[in-house]
Amino acid sequence: MADDKNKGAAIRKRQQIDSSNRTMFTFVAGAAFIVGVAIVVSVFLVQQIMFNVRVINEKTKTAKVLKNNIVAVSDLKKELRVLESNEALSSVKIRQENSALQSVLDALPSEPNVDALGASLQEKFVGAVDGLSLDSLIISNDTGSGKLSKYDGGHLSFSLSVSDQSGGMDRFKELLTRFEKSIRVIEIQSTEIQSTDKRSTMSIKGRARYEPTRHIELKTKIIPLSDNSKAKSSSSSKVKNKSNNKTEEQMKK
Repeated sequence: MADDKNKGAAIRKRQQIDSSNRTMFTFVAGAAFIVGVAIVVSVFLVQQIMFNVRVINEKTKTAKVLKNNIVAVSDLKKELRVLESNEALSSVKIRQENSALQSVLDALPSEPNVDALGASLQEKFVGAVDGLSLDSLIISNDTGSGKLSKYDGGHLSFSLSVSDQSGGMDRFKELLTRFEKSIRVIEIQSTEIQSTDKRSTMSIKGRARYEPTRHIELKTKIIPLSDNSKAKSSSSSKVKNKSNNKTEEQMKK
């Protein structure tokens, strides 16, 4: 009887130990699950906070740019009012009904109009000097296919040859004076004069400047959720560049 009691007590103890082990395992598994969920939620919250900080920084930069633009517009309006009353600009107006600001647009056109420049050289320069004849005229847009400088704008190069049957130099001087007094920004780069007893010729090389229209537009910037996307995109582009370089070397071989 004593042995049966001892065996029963041992079995009950073993059952209690197994039950406590299962309970402990359940608590540990539940705690691990809760900790894992907390870590995932914490990482997500940190990413959202960092993302919102980047968005706020970009919005702050945009607001600062817009504020500076508003100040610049008010200053620009003041400068335009001053130019409207500028006597020097008013004195060189092509038409009396035009505003003084139109003189600036006439001096620096917004487009490289080759036909307009050719007609102006023929009629308002060479044609305005009695006794001069236009022998040749070549105009080329050197900056048409290249990138324009931020401050230099663009220019049309031209070369013309005029002749004077009297053999004098006064008409050539008058033509150069017209180029000097022209409202259009024209730069004379070189002149060459050849003279005989009966005929004189002058070759001129120069360029007429123009200022392309500046376009102002709003752009949309996409802010990634994390910086990992930028790193992945940059690394993928490097891998592509390396593969392209390898294929080019193989083709050369």
